[in-house]
Amino acid sequence: TGWQAGWCIGPKRLIAPIHQLLPYVQFCASTVIQEALARSLVRADEPYEGHSSYYEYLKAKYTRKRDLLANALTNAGFAVPDYSKTPGGGFFIFARAGKEIVDAIPSKYLMAENDAAPGGVARQDWALCQWMAEEIGLLCIPSSPFFSLAKAEQGASDSFIRVAFCKNDETIEAAAKALEKLKNIEAGAGESYNATVASAAGDLN
Repeated sequence: TGWQAGWCIGPKRLIAPIHQLLPYVQFCASTVIQEALARSLVRADEPYEGHSSYYEYLKAKYTRKRDLLANALTNAGFAVPDYSKTPGGGFFIFARAGKEIVDAIPSKYLMAENDAAPGGVARQDWALCQWMAEEIGLLCIPSSPFFSLAKAEQGASDSFIRVAFCKNDETIEAAAKALEKLKNIEAGAGESYNATVASAAGDLN
């Protein structure tokens, strides 16, 4: 979803602002891709892969992927939107962690110093995402950057994460297997949890 070519190394005082800015600029279509898309749009209304148009093909493809990941999240203890009532555009799911998952987050991640997080501390959403990335093997996005700083500091974003389903089926299936592990975590068990699926699961950011 972007043209991400390059990297940056530098002192903390310079890298920290880059971390804050990165989520807002990395998912942008480059000029080259925009030009290619403009030239191909004239063909998008034509039948494609058994569907009446390329748009219908995309809708069916991503609806299936969304439902696969939404079911896995629900089974793991997250709440997801009711897409029969909620707009379903885009390829992200805003999921809310249930109490058992929240209670299992290791305390070492909660309210830890984090220059990239709003306010400089890892509230619950950041702690959950860091724990899942480091120990469960899933890379998700904290929700607080999508809230105002005031709302985030009030805790409005604490229970939410954002996950993407614009992935290949193998990645979604691996993520579903990793999410199954969360079902067996009892309150407080996150402190000693040792995930074995980190290399198998995927990037859902």
